[in-house]
Amino acid sequence: MLIAAFFVYFAFSGISFPSLVLDSLKANFCILLATVGIVLLGQFIRALRWRAILQELKEDASTMNAWGGIMVGYLTNNFLPQVGDVVRGYITGRAEDVRVSGVFGTIVLEKLFDMISSGILFGAALSFYNGELIRTFPFLRIAGVVLISGSLVIGGFLYAASVSDKIQKRLFHLVAVVLPERFAIRVDSIMLSFLASFALLRSKKRVGAVSFYTALFWLVYMFTMYVPFFAFSFGTVYHLNLYDAFLLMLVTSIAYTLPSPGGIGVYHLLVSQALMIISGIPRLEALAYASLTFLFGYAAITIVGSVFVFVFARKLKVRSLATLFKKDEVSAP
Repeated sequence: MLIAAFFVYFAFSGISFPSLVLDSLKANFCILLATVGIVLLGQFIRALRWRAILQELKEDASTMNAWGGIMVGYLTNNFLPQVGDVVRGYITGRAEDVRVSGVFGTIVLEKLFDMISSGILFGAALSFYNGELIRTFPFLRIAGVVLISGSLVIGGFLYAASVSDKIQKRLFHLVAVVLPERFAIRVDSIMLSFLASFALLRSKKRVGAVSFYTALFWLVYMFTMYVPFFAFSFGTVYHLNLYDAFLLMLVTSIAYTLPSPGGIGVYHLLVSQALMIISGIPRLEALAYASLTFLFGYAAITIVGSVFVFVFARKLKVRSLATLFKKDEVSAP
């Protein structure tokens, strides 16, 4: 909460709140509601990608369980930052009846795909951006090339480690040498669960599916930034386009990595500053955009995530009762 308060203070410092409210009320709320649908579509595409990874653990993994797990994870992050992935891994593992450690392995792999793809996108943005930022800091172009190269190298190593038994044996040997025996056995068990999910990299078809969903997710995510431009007339008045939305998307991806509940404060500061510096939007209008897009997205995730909490609670309760009755039948004479 301290991080959120810190960023909220700097985001809104010196702003007239009555003026901010008046600017916000000028927005087209119908377009903002349509953006909510795009946000949820993006999370559903993320669920399709995660299901493709989960199929290495369970071939008939449910898309709805994957989507529900993601939405409950985001709901958790709205109140307890950085805890969402733990919660979604646990409840999805329970709902799918697979090892939770294996599910965590799929989440790690998913994050690696995000890291590699975002590194490539950031690198491309820095390499091709021609604004004042690059003219002031020309070394950023070199940073862009380094990001792309580094992301590709990490991706290549990840692929090699997943398909090479030799590399895996060396990893297990290193664990055995460094850790005491009882800890080494436990770590080896966890590593096996992780490697089970990484096995999808052996399948070109699955890698292709995950890569496709990753690209599609980033495309939809860009439109969650682009469509609200028209709610504030940024497209017609300031001539913002898809490239501006692309840059803004990359900025927001940073906002959600910091430990602030739901990105509160961090999102407001980074998005408003990006609109001001990169696109030349006045501060009041930039903050109105940041505040309303955040509010609508936060509300959508909270509502849909809460629905899935009840769905999972009912599903897991029914499954627990069924297991209990089955045990009673087995033990009955």
